[in-house]
Amino acid sequence: MYISVLMDVEDLVDPEADDLAGICADILWEEGLPATFCVVGEKARLLKARGRAGVIAKMARHDIGYHTNFHSVHPTISEYLAPLSFEEGVQEALRQEQDGIRAIEEVFGMAPSCFGGPGNTWGPAVCEALRQCSVPSFVYAHTEAPGGGPHRFCGLHAFPNGRGLSDGLYQDSLAAAEQLDELKAGIAADAAKGLFWQQAFIGHPTRILHEHFWDDPNFVRGANPPRSEWKVAARKSDADLETALINFRKAARAIHELPGVEIKTIREMNSILNAQAFAPAPPEAMAKLWPTIEARLLAMAGWPIVPEDIDLSGICAQTHQLLSSTCVLQKGSVA
Repeated sequence: MYISVLMDVEDLVDPEADDLAGICADILWEEGLPATFCVVGEKARLLKARGRAGVIAKMARHDIGYHTNFHSVHPTISEYLAPLSFEEGVQEALRQEQDGIRAIEEVFGMAPSCFGGPGNTWGPAVCEALRQCSVPSFVYAHTEAPGGGPHRFCGLHAFPNGRGLSDGLYQDSLAAAEQLDELKAGIAADAAKGLFWQQAFIGHPTRILHEHFWDDPNFVRGANPPRSEWKVAARKSDADLETALINFRKAARAIHELPGVEIKTIREMNSILNAQAFAPAPPEAMAKLWPTIEARLLAMAGWPIVPEDIDLSGICAQTHQLLSSTCVLQKGSVA
């Protein structure tokens, strides 16, 4: 079974979070655990503007994905896509996201391997925009295919949300050990079932550093203060941060040592999937999956950043119309 390790790098407020991204990249590298860092376009620009060449180089030893241009700064992806037709949404996504994709390429010296939706926000029009920008896949997918696992949707490889660790627990050694045991047991069960691929999400550098997410004090329920008024989230104590990083390293080491699995970045998984044969998913099977997919889409309204009155019906309708683009790995094609 293949495992991809994922982290999201997104804090636009606190420069100290830059250091944590570099520290996490170093720890993973030292433990032999290549990861995919999904980076916000504005974060990449800030790293360059702040002269953080060392942090950039540490992260670039791994794999770099794209985590939208501005993450929680309004309008988020679901907000700007919600009132638009699919065709209008594609054009708006291109307008909103192309600069962020270019920032990843310029700052890290590589095209992003994937797109990862921030928080809980997505719409199918962004997939077509990504395809036009030559971004080959998306992670944390709201879509699903019969049998689960990686599939294709709207012309992209889709990697579904899966297993992971809560970065808000790393400073609690007992809780960190318990969730690590759960992750290891879950991955072992997945491997025993013959699962092709699984995600291991291991956190956000900013949340390892802070008591809350960076966007909590700034953008909740549609709030959109000017940058000069952005507030830094409460920082953990030095002792808690030290403990959190010790437990983060333990997690990295444990994942590296998992038996019967191969660690692959999303960039590597894209190459593996490119060599596989896919076939259209049976319409009747997709019809049965639709209620699950729709429930995930409607749950996007629960992300505390988006306005309470957001109307996701258009995004749901467009996704339903595009279910026929779902393709599954053909049996016997997986090496």
